[in-house]
Amino acid sequence: MINKHKPTLITLLFLFLLIPVSVIHAQSNVTVTLIAAIDSAMKNNSKIRQYNQVLLEKNMMQKASTGNFLPSIDVMGGYTYFSKNSEINMETVKESMDDVAGKYGAVIAKELGLSDEAQQIIYDKIVTSLGKLPAYNITIDQQNYPNLNIVATQPIYMGGKIIAGKRFADAEYNYADAELSKVKNEITKEVIERYFGVVLLQQVVKVREEVVKGMKHHERDAEKAIEIGVIPSHELLRAKVAVANAERDFIDDQNKLELALLSLKSSMGLPELFNIEVSDSMEFKLINEEVDVLKKEAVSQQPIFSMIEQKKTMVDQKHALEVSEFLPQIAAWGQYNAFNQDYPITLPPFMVGVQAHINLFHGFQKYNKLKATKYLKKQVEFADKYAHEQINLLVDKSWREVINKRERYLKMEPTVELAKKNLEINEKRFREGLSKSIDVIDARLLYEGAEVERLKSLYDYYIALSNLYLATGNSQKAVEILSSMSK
Repeated sequence: MINKHKPTLITLLFLFLLIPVSVIHAQSNVTVTLIAAIDSAMKNNSKIRQYNQVLLEKNMMQKASTGNFLPSIDVMGGYTYFSKNSEINMETVKESMDDVAGKYGAVIAKELGLSDEAQQIIYDKIVTSLGKLPAYNITIDQQNYPNLNIVATQPIYMGGKIIAGKRFADAEYNYADAELSKVKNEITKEVIERYFGVVLLQQVVKVREEVVKGMKHHERDAEKAIEIGVIPSHELLRAKVAVANAERDFIDDQNKLELALLSLKSSMGLPELFNIEVSDSMEFKLINEEVDVLKKEAVSQQPIFSMIEQKKTMVDQKHALEVSEFLPQIAAWGQYNAFNQDYPITLPPFMVGVQAHINLFHGFQKYNKLKATKYLKKQVEFADKYAHEQINLLVDKSWREVINKRERYLKMEPTVELAKKNLEINEKRFREGLSKSIDVIDARLLYEGAEVERLKSLYDYYIALSNLYLATGNSQKAVEILSSMSK
């Protein structure tokens, strides 16, 4: 019998599986701001997540280094089987045993009050008699040896090695934290460039779109002018070519915009299918900063300086570790044997002790390692000096770049206004039959080029400001300033 309900269940399941896909395709674009884009990157960017894992790893290593202060407890168990019973080689001990037996005889003679001469005679007699006997090996009638030992070791003094290891692990964690901050600054810089790259291209596409509309409008004006005989027919060809070129530039920049959006989503850690929109537009805002103040900020906020400080700490602790190799190492230990009664020689089940160890000579290996740490320390000192020089240079360069981009943008403003006025004049003159079609086309292209260059100059100004604040290590200030300049 056919189950009539089965097709209905399968249909419902199929529709249920299709719901997420339909929702994804039906959802509207999500509008993001610069701050939202940065927040998304801080949570989802793969590189930041990678360095977060590095920080977590160093945190675990930091906790592991604390365990060196605590005792270690090991359990060792096993089973040993000998192919035959063990034997004591009497050849190696018989002479000593004969001597012991002779001395026992002499002592007994002394206790009986015999003279020294009698004692010696008894001793010699026993040793001589036993010496004539063969050295038969003594067999230990046992082939199976189980073992189960519990050993505890507590370091008492390791020459400063444990403390140095803990400090080294702390420095590694702090270094990883500073490195994560450095990576976040780099990703922030990347997001800012790509975010405003999208903003720039959106505005450029609008300009291209307006140019296409203007060229098509001019094409219609040219057709009307030809109909009434104001201009020759070949000028229409120029208008059509101008429309085709404008449409090509429009499509090219649309494709660039799509690629820029993909790049932005990649930096934000979003999947390609996730639709986003950037609604901001750039506007000019005068920002004045003193380069000396920025250089001081860089010293306190640049992650690279924190990384170098942690490197110094690691080098110091490495030096301490090498020094500890010259010092004694003392540890207390205890051991419990669960099968001590099963051995031929029975030892107490529990033993404790204190062990000291010091190496007197190791082929100058430790000495040379210790000497190497001094050169390592010099390396870090020179790295610190070089980093200060380069960061000062970077801040100075970025500050001058801001000034240059700002002046370039300000000088583009009157150029755009003049180009726009020139276009209006040529369009009016063409409609009155006083200028040629090529004059209108050239004027519109001049205005388009000036407008695009103005937008590019404003974008460069934004990026220069971003680079300046990121050179100081203050990514938060870069985001706040650029967000306030957008509308």
